[in-house]
Amino acid sequence: MGGVPEKVIEEKLIDDGIVVVHYDLPIPRKGNNNNNNNNADKEMSLLITKWRSWYDWATRSLRSIGYPIGYSVVLTDISTIKNVYAISEKIRERYNKLKSQDKWGVLPSESSIKIGIVKFKPATKDDLKGLEAMFRSYLKESLETIKDYIVKKLKEEKKDPKEVSMRVRRMVKRLRKQDCFKLLERDEELRKLIEVLDILTV
Repeated sequence: MGGVPEKVIEEKLIDDGIVVVHYDLPIPRKGNNNNNNNNADKEMSLLITKWRSWYDWATRSLRSIGYPIGYSVVLTDISTIKNVYAISEKIRERYNKLKSQDKWGVLPSESSIKIGIVKFKPATKDDLKGLEAMFRSYLKESLETIKDYIVKKLKEEKKDPKEVSMRVRRMVKRLRKQDCFKLLERDEELRKLIEVLDILTV
């Protein structure tokens, strides 16, 4: 199957280090919405809808840079650090643009956007293996979720196979982008799960 030798991956990770990105972003609460019909309330409702769209885009962007672990933590490696900073800046820029439209003081200040970055190196190869086991678990769970999605859409809902296949390819492409440690290439079980997805979407 080719791919990068495991020893090279280990040396690269130990040399470059691991990056933990943790975030806490302001999100609209149910009480923010106003159901009155006057123009001002409609404008505020539209602003809150844009706020929620910003939140969904921001969390999706942060989660795409590595392995999402838990609700608001992403693990990646040092090679992505410039991208992390760039995404963080875009998140703040878009929020400030949204904030400038807020006539009612509904949106919290920019200081409520918390994006933290922690860099560290595994002390031993055992530490590295523990991290890889965590990453592998995430990837396996994601692939099995995609497999269940395929079965549900094709068998139960009778969806268009071409449409399902295109969506699955996008899901797998995203996982490959997140897989900065090349586990999808190196791990036999994960490779077989990818093959199963290919068979199901032929």
